[in-house]
Amino acid sequence: MIDTSALVAALLTQHQHHALARPHLPREGPIPGIVLAETYAQLRRTFGLTAQAATTALSYWAFEEPRIAALPAHGYAELFRVARGLELGGNVHDALIAKTCARFDLPLVTLDRRQHTMALALGVDSRYLLVA
Repeated sequence: MIDTSALVAALLTQHQHHALARPHLPREGPIPGIVLAETYAQLRRTFGLTAQAATTALSYWAFEEPRIAALPAHGYAELFRVARGLELGGNVHDALIAKTCARFDLPLVTLDRRQHTMALALGVDSRYLLVA
């Protein structure tokens, strides 16, 4: 699976890491629903895309339920039970992405060192694309 940092880079040809991330763009999916939502927000807020353009960029995955990976309610409950031990804060989103990867038994691809570290802490196979 791909996280927000890699999905944004894969979608935007002007992104400095586009060539690095693009090959990891899942052709069939799935992509975590939280990643789709975060990517939509980034495309709008950070890159100034219109709602139409951001929606179009994500439509292949966002409009097809089988291409959206989501945790069931018990996955959220399990995460919140371990939140204190992991000292989760703003990185709770990273943990949700990692837990979604674990649920679907798919490795994570990321440009975000913090996301990579969280995934490894949760026992998820993760590939950090910026490792030299």
